[in-house]
Amino acid sequence: MAARSMRAEQRALIADLRTQQRTWAEIAIVFTERFGVNLRAALRMVHGWSQQDAADRWNERWPNDPKTFKNFSYWEQWPAPTGHAPSLDVLARLAVLYECSLADLVADRADYRHLDATFRDVQALRVVPRGLASEGRSPGSDVGLEELLARLDQMDIGELARITTSWAARLGAPDARRSVLLKLSAGLSLAAASTQLAGDTAGSPLGTAAVAERGFEGIWLSQYRYRSSSRSEEHLEEHYLVARQQGGRLIAQSLPHSSGSQVRLELALDPPVATGTWRETTAPEGHYRGATYHGALQMVIDPSGRSMRGMWLGFGRRFSVHAGEWTLTWQEGSTSKAAQREYYERI
Repeated sequence: MAARSMRAEQRALIADLRTQQRTWAEIAIVFTERFGVNLRAALRMVHGWSQQDAADRWNERWPNDPKTFKNFSYWEQWPAPTGHAPSLDVLARLAVLYECSLADLVADRADYRHLDATFRDVQALRVVPRGLASEGRSPGSDVGLEELLARLDQMDIGELARITTSWAARLGAPDARRSVLLKLSAGLSLAAASTQLAGDTAGSPLGTAAVAERGFEGIWLSQYRYRSSSRSEEHLEEHYLVARQQGGRLIAQSLPHSSGSQVRLELALDPPVATGTWRETTAPEGHYRGATYHGALQMVIDPSGRSMRGMWLGFGRRFSVHAGEWTLTWQEGSTSKAAQREYYERI
């Protein structure tokens, strides 16, 4: 009676799951959990077949390679010592019989992908969209928002950059990867500057609206980073700029530099974002011999109005696209000649 009861339970379970549009492989996974069998046995059982039934169907398809119920018993007992490992040809034919993939038949065997650093990175990054979508643990979600934030909090910047780079490498052409990462970076920077994250701004020095009304004129320290393709190293360039505001437009021109290089920025202010263009004429006696470069620039304005941080984009000598960080840090509000002279050739 017990055997009949179990078969009835199995038939009812199969019928119920098939009405839910579940595949044979998906139902087999349920069988492994409920009835304690491996996937090779489960994939036979979900069709309602005995080992002899499966052997009969095999022999109908491949009469020149006949099998008995003992063959199926051995394959299903593997990897136990009493079993026999099925060959790839056997697994391929079983997949035909059971209407599944070959991989479904051995999905319960050892998986060593965790030893691959790239696989670990991709898996780690996959928690991000699931965590953001779930807004906290919910039925069927793999990770909640709280767990996601805890994982990110435990990562240092280097690890997060490595994981993100590994993910971006799967996006196709290098230009597409860079574009996506720059957009992602800008979006995260905007989120970080959001007044929603700052909480109650009543006690803060200045909100962005107040800063925009007061103005951004003054002396600023400009710092940007770039990687030289010819010298294969990263460089930091610094200039002091005198900035003047005309409504929602900020124009900043570098003060005399010890190397003779010159920088000019033209930014459209739309707090908390500043977007515009940059132009630099390099040092006459420097590595680039007075060459002029230009490009685009987008920055996030700190709520205090004392700094801006963002990314530049531009073309190199061979018209390859380059990008890097650019930071502006406020020094003082005066633009008088006397104030400017204090910063002449300081760098």
